[in-house]
Amino acid sequence: MGLGIFFIMIFCTLLIICLNIVQIKSHPNICIRVICCILFIFTGLRYISLIVFTLGAKISVLKLLSYFYFASSIGITIPSALALWYIIPRFRERIRLWVLFLLLSPFFFFYLILIYLQPLKIIIKPGFGYRLMILQPWSNYFSILQAIFIILVFLGCFLGFKWYQYKSPRSQYLLFALGYGLMFIDGVSVLINKNTPIEPFILSEAFVMVAILYAFSTKPIKERVNTA
Repeated sequence: MGLGIFFIMIFCTLLIICLNIVQIKSHPNICIRVICCILFIFTGLRYISLIVFTLGAKISVLKLLSYFYFASSIGITIPSALALWYIIPRFRERIRLWVLFLLLSPFFFFYLILIYLQPLKIIIKPGFGYRLMILQPWSNYFSILQAIFIILVFLGCFLGFKWYQYKSPRSQYLLFALGYGLMFIDGVSVLINKNTPIEPFILSEAFVMVAILYAFSTKPIKERVNTA
């Protein structure tokens, strides 16, 4: 991957994140608004960190920015769950928001512990710059938790397709399924080749951020509209 293409991908993803921040500020639920806004900013710091890592700054700077390198593990996962809860009426009207947060707490605390403990190693990236690698056994834990979340997303999208026939929500479910399908492919590629020259997850995370943007941009349908 050329350096120019890499930076174009980074800046496009940052633009999508900024659009999410602008949009979520008008969300009617203050809890979702505040949490997602903070997490989107946190995710944006990941992409700034990727730029610095690629340009090859001093190790002391890289160690400081390493706290944000995997920020999307929280910054995309939690908003994705909130967005799916928001656009699937049966979930939104039967599962309280605090219950959803309780269900998400294992993911949230694991990612916080991972970011805090930093079981990471700075390695030279093929081509240019550096990247971070999660050390064992944490990389296995991380992969398992990510796989569980992806399965839950697929299940939610499947149920959304099954319950509702309208094009708008179905297109939202499809975007999430495609985004997390790409995330799964990225995860498998990392397991096969941990030192790939192509920075993983940039495109798939951008796709998921577009799905989140689309989910929160439309007024959700009601449970009574159409069920199958």
